[in-house]
Amino acid sequence: MSPELEHGSSSEDEDAPEELTFQHAKSRAEDSARRQQQEARREKALLKEKRRLNAERFKEQKKRKLLSEEILQNISAIPEQPLVLSDKKDALKEGVGEPEHQTKKRCEKKLRPKKRLQDNYDVMRLADCNLQNKQEQKAKSFIRNTLYGRRKNRATANELLSLSIKRSIIKKPAVRFTDNNWAKDEKMKAERFMGTYRKRCKL
Repeated sequence: MSPELEHGSSSEDEDAPEELTFQHAKSRAEDSARRQQQEARREKALLKEKRRLNAERFKEQKKRKLLSEEILQNISAIPEQPLVLSDKKDALKEGVGEPEHQTKKRCEKKLRPKKRLQDNYDVMRLADCNLQNKQEQKAKSFIRNTLYGRRKNRATANELLSLSIKRSIIKKPAVRFTDNNWAKDEKMKAERFMGTYRKRCKL
């Protein structure tokens, strides 16, 4: 073989991938799996450590918020009040050994009725009611002035038909004439007609 061919074959051998046996590939795969498992274990351990530190901090904060030992000792040093005996209780109930004003106060407290508000009651301010009434009155007066005010050729139903007169004890016609002069003219005509009718009847 020529030297050029030898040089070409050596370069091809260098460029070609290395041949791996099955055992070598298996060992590499196992190593990579072990590394992944170790990394996962490390992450878990770090998380556990962080949680433990947070729990310790929380406990310390709770201890700081709690009362100090001196205050707790002072509270424990306070003597407990002795229990009142049954005889004393009976005497207190009967009012023996007590001043009169205290007994009167107790009787007044017993006699006072217990105040209970029902659910049906509603609390309202009087100012709000007055405002509502004023607004209603203003609205009604505005409607009356616009519809039946001055220089308006309209009449309300109360002016024409008054139920109060019809339902009163003294019965009267429920019709009211807006123009009183027209009613007088009609009365005069009726009287004239009756006069002429009587004269004809006499004839």
